Amino acid sequence: MNHPGVLIVGQGLAGTVLGWTLEQAGIDWAMIDAGHATAASRVAAGIINPVTGQRWVKTWRIEELWPETRSLYQGMERALGVPLWREIKIRRYWRTDKERRVLQAKCDRGVLAPYVESVNTDHCVLAPAAQVDVPAMLGAARQRWQAEGRLTVGQVAWGKLGQNHSLVIDCTGAAARHGLFAAWPWAISKGEVLRVHAPDLDPGIILHRGHWLLPVARGDAWVGATHEPGVDDTAPTAVARDALLASGQRLTGLNLAPTEHLVGLRLAADDKRPVIGRHSGSSGYGILAGLGSKGVLYAPWLARQWAEHILLGSAFDSTVDILRLNPDNSGPR
Repeated sequence: MNHPGVLIVGQGLAGTVLGWTLEQAGIDWAMIDAGHATAASRVAAGIINPVTGQRWVKTWRIEELWPETRSLYQGMERALGVPLWREIKIRRYWRTDKERRVLQAKCDRGVLAPYVESVNTDHCVLAPAAQVDVPAMLGAARQRWQAEGRLTVGQVAWGKLGQNHSLVIDCTGAAARHGLFAAWPWAISKGEVLRVHAPDLDPGIILHRGHWLLPVARGDAWVGATHEPGVDDTAPTAVARDALLASGQRLTGLNLAPTEHLVGLRLAADDKRPVIGRHSGSSGYGILAGLGSKGVLYAPWLARQWAEHILLGSAFDSTVDILRLNPDNSGPR
């Protein structure tokens, strides 16, 4: 039996964007996936926020990566026949007067241009921002690739994968901490989101105050996300539900009713930047992981690096190469 040279393990955000990118580059590949039961993609709202945090920091590489990111998702939505990309604004309400003063000072120095559209006594508006419908993308790609015989649903036996493929790329997210890359210095965190019924909201505005509220289809919205570093379980909690519900009600003034409660686990490196590259002890294995809350922005750039590495032997960007976590190249620490 003829096997494609590249096997992608995992069909979350990272694996899906990687598969799409390899396909567009003419690289033959296959995929195996066990499902999304605990994946971070379950709680991925797909928001690209240009300015984040209490210190109002411009998102890393936002200006460089925005055109490539938009082009990839718009291309996917045309090919898959589902809407994926929408440009949107973020209305962020002040939690403290210090937040407002810090932002205003940065605006006065011009360091956040062009992403702060307006500032008033109640809130600011950030734009352009965007949202990618990650669940729709995963579902449409999964349907297409299963029909083509490219994606197999099943559990992974790591010891046998390398027998039929020259390169196996781990895109399993949090599960990578149990696989061939288990010895690397990973951090794990738990995230919870709610889906609520919230009619009559402006679909072009994300509301934000500590938590965000994202209007989606049919009068529904997502509220999220919690962040619990070091927590390694996938049980939904009443504490998170109540906190998210209270945030959503403060943001909208509506009496919201939750319709779905989702939990996912996020994987991160020590420096919180994505991870890409080959296993230092076994070059037939690679990884694309640790995308974090800005994963929809970084996934196209990282996937392109893998395609160029496979086709041209190009080096990975040193800021995301897994070797930065292991600079002496002697194996995982």
